[in-house]
Amino acid sequence: MIDDVRRALQTLIAGVQEDGRSLDEMVEASRFAVLVTNDDGLFVMANPAACTLIGGSRSDVLKLSVWQITPDVLEREAETLWRAFRQQSEQFGKYRVLRVDGRTVVCEYAAKTNVTNGLHVSVLSEPVEPKNPSNR
Repeated sequence: MIDDVRRALQTLIAGVQEDGRSLDEMVEASRFAVLVTNDDGLFVMANPAACTLIGGSRSDVLKLSVWQITPDVLEREAETLWRAFRQQSEQFGKYRVLRVDGRTVVCEYAAKTNVTNGLHVSVLSEPVEPKNPSNR
């Protein structure tokens, strides 16, 4: 599934940077959860799938930051992680999301910095079930 999430991110970026489509349009068109943050880590765009994943309305989600949906992250660690993301320019893997109701879910994600000036995009899968060791 991580390949699907990475392809969705690449498609979104190509739509904006190569095809001249608006970031809003590409975010809304994605079947995956898409969150767009500014340089301060505040959410500035969220599509319906992202709102469902986080468990809040769009207006609720747009009041949050990356750190508020990341469980167990101290402020100092959050700043270090954010700085690392900004320096790496791209990340992917598994991400634990803290929902509005306090539950956490694990998703696969792909993220890219500066898709447009100062806006950073994360594409997340639906929650993935932890593998049951007895089902190998």
